[in-house]
Amino acid sequence: MRKMSAPWPNGARVAVCLSWDVDGESAQYVRFPDRAPNQLSELHQRLYGPQVGIWKVLDLLRKYDIPGTFYIPTYTAKLHPDVVEAVQKDGHALGLHGHLHHSLEVLTLEQEEEILVHSQQIFRELTGSVPRIFRAPSWELNRWTPELLVRHGVLSDSSLMDDEKPYALETPAGQLIEIPIHWLLDDAEHWNHSRANRDKAIADPDAVFRLWSTEFDGYYASGGCYVLTLHPFISGRWAYMAVVERLIRHIRQYPGVWWTTLDRVTDWALERLAQQELPVRQSPAPEPLEF
Repeated sequence: MRKMSAPWPNGARVAVCLSWDVDGESAQYVRFPDRAPNQLSELHQRLYGPQVGIWKVLDLLRKYDIPGTFYIPTYTAKLHPDVVEAVQKDGHALGLHGHLHHSLEVLTLEQEEEILVHSQQIFRELTGSVPRIFRAPSWELNRWTPELLVRHGVLSDSSLMDDEKPYALETPAGQLIEIPIHWLLDDAEHWNHSRANRDKAIADPDAVFRLWSTEFDGYYASGGCYVLTLHPFISGRWAYMAVVERLIRHIRQYPGVWWTTLDRVTDWALERLAQQELPVRQSPAPEPLEF
């Protein structure tokens, strides 16, 4: 099993990042534009996140003195500036997550750049600064996205799934830190039941805890960066919040855990990169190679 090329801070064996995508109702407008005007219940279901779920999330993090990372579409940030303010007040990290949660693969380069610049401007207006970290809505990147992010001052992305540890992704504009994620560690894949996907069964909370805790045990053994992706309108519900708290207690039994944010992991990775202690990768070719 591969070991870390450089130790985590203070000799920690594993990094743990609890992250929340605070989407609110933004995604409905672009995923189901024909339904959004008339299906009010779908919008209200997602509105639970910034109205109710986020405050339970912040209470939980406060209870265990754990830092979190919050990727917020700027449409949601504009509608709910109190959420942005509360996240900052508690010292958590903010990340870029589009404006209306557009899946990037449906956008042209010009459209994607316009949305990125717009979302950066809104964060600057709301907070006085621009987040340095990014997560793509729906976890999909165009081939040009990493270069675009670098050109606009973004330092890291957390949307790809080819590792358990951070690395530097080469782009024509420079290197972008990638902090990998996975569908298994996303609450939406287990519990996002709505009218739009009623055929999707709601997973048993105990089964999800077993998956998440077993995956953490593996990350602990390999020295990885365990990134859990949650949504306040999903995991803000009591039954699911109990699983997140149970997972926190499980992880707290282990020595040498670095509870951190994706912002801090980005800084750590940049330091390792400067010392030539971080892997540097290329994206796969757009077409099959000929051998």
